Amino acid sequence: MKIQPIRGTHDLYGEELHKFTKIEKVVKYYANIYGFNNIITPIFESTDLFKKPLGDQSDVVLKEMYTFLDRNKSSLTLRPEYTTPIIRAAISNNLLEKTPQKLFGIGPMFRRERPQKGRYRQFNQMNFEILGSNDEASDVDLILLAKNILQDLLPEKEIILQINSLGDKDTLGKFKESLKIYFEKYKFDLSDESKEKIDNNSLRILDSKDKKDIEINANAPKISNFYSEEAKKYFNIIQSLLDQSSLNFEINNTLVRGLDYYCHTVFEFKTKDLGSQDTLIGGGRYNGLVKMIGGKDISGVGWAGGIERIMMLMHDNQVEEKKVQLIIMKKELRDYGYKLLNLLRENKIPVHFDYKYNLKKSLSFANNSNYEYVIIVGENELNNNLCILKELKTGSQKSVSFIEIIKILKK
Repeated sequence: MKIQPIRGTHDLYGEELHKFTKIEKVVKYYANIYGFNNIITPIFESTDLFKKPLGDQSDVVLKEMYTFLDRNKSSLTLRPEYTTPIIRAAISNNLLEKTPQKLFGIGPMFRRERPQKGRYRQFNQMNFEILGSNDEASDVDLILLAKNILQDLLPEKEIILQINSLGDKDTLGKFKESLKIYFEKYKFDLSDESKEKIDNNSLRILDSKDKKDIEINANAPKISNFYSEEAKKYFNIIQSLLDQSSLNFEINNTLVRGLDYYCHTVFEFKTKDLGSQDTLIGGGRYNGLVKMIGGKDISGVGWAGGIERIMMLMHDNQVEEKKVQLIIMKKELRDYGYKLLNLLRENKIPVHFDYKYNLKKSLSFANNSNYEYVIIVGENELNNNLCILKELKTGSQKSVSFIEIIKILKK
């Protein structure tokens, strides 16, 4: 019986794995530049960690979590997002004794959604979190960090930054009540999914992708009409700091994000190249979440980025390194060829050897694999203590010594 991969999952290999590795490298580079420390958490946690923070009526909790009972009947859940596990880890390991704490993580998440372009049931995310800072600059720092990562990975793509403010608790409470009253008028016109949210989760209707819902949302109350003085001031400072950083942005009053823990700043980096799954990075401020999970009453702000969605927009040539293949033409020449092979590796030059001892087959493999160079070892090379370096793109080749080839390839 041929066993197929589970629906909504995918294997990473070849060029896709090169892209994934490139993203990891860039993420870790900018994490270091911005002063973030890496953290790795288990892929499953107590279900209670997600239920209340994500919202009992959120789609994630109601429909999408992979939850199961352990042998001792405790309820466990494969992590559907990374913010709450990172906060839990910070609390568990006493990392919040000193704040602000700047943490980042990369790893798989799990949601039982309908698989489609850019959306999987097991997918990879990068997350950045700043715990313990109320400074508006921490919000903007995270936005600038996200911009730098996307610019590095997708230099030719048009990426749009949208921002909004959900205000403080007072603002959000009044806004939700106003939305509930408004959507009641359209309860027969809304999609079935949105009808269910009127009483318990009216804010989430603004996030609907249904065409009819989008039309209704266009005339819904605007949160900006409910801002307290504090919320208005905070949002104005965010915009001012972004302007000072010369970062273009759009204000989107319907931007709410999909989880219940957000307040004040919310933002998304979007693209027009992926259809409905257009958000590459999204996040915002979540004051009160750390306390809800069992920690101190400190603030937090962070974002998550979908690695597979970014991979879909990357060109293969962005991740190609100079690839070198060694071709030993006869098995009798293996000892001589192996001296060169080991010398290349000792000098940290990646080199592939296919064990075929067949010039035609090895050249064909190198061409099909987009290798840049092949190094050929034949009897003439053995007799003259040389090797042939051939550039596949131009077809040019020359005989060089072992020392020379190391110098050339290191450049």
